[in-house]
Amino acid sequence: MNTSDYGRHASGYRKPDATEADRRLAFKAGLWLAVLAVCLVWVLTHSGCAHPVGNGLASLVGFGFVPIRLACLLTADALPGE
Repeated sequence: MNTSDYGRHASGYRKPDATEADRRLAFKAGLWLAVLAVCLVWVLTHSGCAHPVGNGLASLVGFGFVPIRLACLLTADALPGE
């Protein structure tokens, strides 16, 4: 197998350049940090009794999904051999 053609086929797939992957990682991390900030602001500014569903969803996303996603995003980038 010719290694110079690795990852190239009719669909146009190509391996990202190192700077392109860094920009994508920074964008995704920034996006998830913004989602975390919005969830925290919502939880801290809205009464739990008046908005139980909204606070529950904001807490689930802000304290559950976002930290797990950020941890997976940052550890996947650190894996060797990719």
